[in-house]
Amino acid sequence: MSGPPKKLTSMQMKFATLFVYGDEGIPLSKTEAAKRAGYSDAPREGSMMTNPKHYPLVCAYISNLRDEVRQKYGISFERHLEELGNIRDRGKKDNRNLAAAATTEIARGKVAGYYIDQKIIRHGKIDDLNLDQLYERMRTIKEKNEKVLEAKKLLATNEESTTEHKLQQRKKLSSPQQTSDPDSTS
Repeated sequence: MSGPPKKLTSMQMKFATLFVYGDEGIPLSKTEAAKRAGYSDAPREGSMMTNPKHYPLVCAYISNLRDEVRQKYGISFERHLEELGNIRDRGKKDNRNLAAAATTEIARGKVAGYYIDQKIIRHGKIDDLNLDQLYERMRTIKEKNEKVLEAKKLLATNEESTTEHKLQQRKKLSSPQQTSDPDSTS
């Protein structure tokens, strides 16, 4: 990765944490998370930081945080679909109103990042594209994802080197300090 910084700033980390975890369990929009992280142009910065083309490290960090949430609460795409299926089946079988359970399960999916509120303005259909245009579209999607994967590797490397450095510091602090004494006869 050339050009952009190789480490996250504290404001970027705060933005990502607020964006993923929210404030006291209440989800925050990109703009609100950017505002609370201290960005002056919050709408613009919130949008830019979630764009892997401009901020791949932030996007990778957000992805890592979402992975932690999924792992912590045992949410997987397969279990999510299975639970929604079970709710549907119980509702059909018992003729009970399971709207609250379904809403809760959908909320779990949102927290895990399986639902993303997007508005897509489509101009034309994929069927209208010629082969070269399709290849170009696939190339841009691949490049976008490669930047995030590259950033995730860089974050992992940074975390490993930080952990290794801390371990070395602890070893230095825990070992007895040896002083050299020119008058000693050892």
